[in-house]
Amino acid sequence: MSVRKDPSESIIDRKEKYIEFTTDLDFLHLNLLRWEFRIPKIRTSISFNITYNFLLNFYLSLNLAFPIEELVYFIGEVVPNYQREFPKVEKAKYGATKYDYSYYDPPEVTYSDLAHFLWNLRYHTTEKSYPAYKKVSNAIKKYIEANKDILLQKDVKPEYLEAMIESLLQAEGKVLNSAYVGYAVVNVSKVVKGTKKVVTRRELEVGIRKQRWTDDYKTEGDVPTLYPYESLVNYCRVNYARVLPPPESFRESHLKPLAKTLEQKISDFHKRACWTPIEKGLDVEVRPEVREITEKAKPQDKTLYQRVFFLQKRKLMKWEGGKHQARLQHIIELTKQVLNRHGVFGVKRLGYIAFAKEWCYLSYKPHRKYKQWKGILNENDLINKHRKMGLDEAIMKDIITQIQGLKGVVDVESKETS
Repeated sequence: MSVRKDPSESIIDRKEKYIEFTTDLDFLHLNLLRWEFRIPKIRTSISFNITYNFLLNFYLSLNLAFPIEELVYFIGEVVPNYQREFPKVEKAKYGATKYDYSYYDPPEVTYSDLAHFLWNLRYHTTEKSYPAYKKVSNAIKKYIEANKDILLQKDVKPEYLEAMIESLLQAEGKVLNSAYVGYAVVNVSKVVKGTKKVVTRRELEVGIRKQRWTDDYKTEGDVPTLYPYESLVNYCRVNYARVLPPPESFRESHLKPLAKTLEQKISDFHKRACWTPIEKGLDVEVRPEVREITEKAKPQDKTLYQRVFFLQKRKLMKWEGGKHQARLQHIIELTKQVLNRHGVFGVKRLGYIAFAKEWCYLSYKPHRKYKQWKGILNENDLINKHRKMGLDEAIMKDIITQIQGLKGVVDVESKETS
């Protein structure tokens, strides 16, 4: 259900009507019914995202020395000896650290930026209805390469960046095409067929899963698999992989505790977003005339909470949402003037409008974490990125001149809230 738009209404009036509509108690009740109807899809989405994030972070931690504490939803802390068995690679100290026993940060990029960069790529490239990707072949390759070039310009080592992308595709292949006990997503992960293969000099029953290659980000190859994390000869990058002991030595000590904690993380999220168990009934006096009926009635064991926080945030939503909506509309109108002067038509106009919005909010810290890596970008990075995606640099610079006053306001607000 949506609010009917009247072209004669101002942006603020439309925003106010939207807030009135969404905080109306009758609408909240109706929205609750719609939410209940969508719960199966919501639960699947939650399970998919947390499991995918965990598997990706497992590879980033073990293969690329990403600090555990900087990775969202990494649950390695449940294994007491995790740090001893998988020691952390320390940051280099000038004049003290031996060469090749540590790492150096790029001057402008942090591990959090790199993790958010990968999650942003995941958001744009992976579909749960695999392999129907949001972008395929040449289109997705151009998108990924344009974003990779930004990090290369920030002195991220090319081999390290390639290993990051490979880790992303490894995690994708595992969560979509492999069903590991304790790490599978119902209705998403596929059970693979077993086959005999020599692994670590022993013939074992392994599964064969599909995984995309970085050649074109579309072609799939067959990869043998046993566990959620593994480094297999011919399938891992030299110097960016962790050699593990025989699987039976860490199944009980690592995989099972991690799977149990992963299950708890997902369960907690389900409770917050879907059905919430009623752990304690209300201690109220029941009238004698209805006690006989209520005693026979089955008590409700779960509930869907009304999203009453909308009521407390009503004024804030009206101001903040209306402010950004008005500004975005202003950006669009000013950008259209430039596009009209240059004779830009068709779908290309959408690319320039997207560039204008991204440039205007370049210094703004977004709420969504996967977008926060863009804080390392500057104006030249943004222009180069969109130029490689087919936009004209002269037109982009004309747009910047047209909307620079709006960006100044956004910059001031960002400083005030930081």
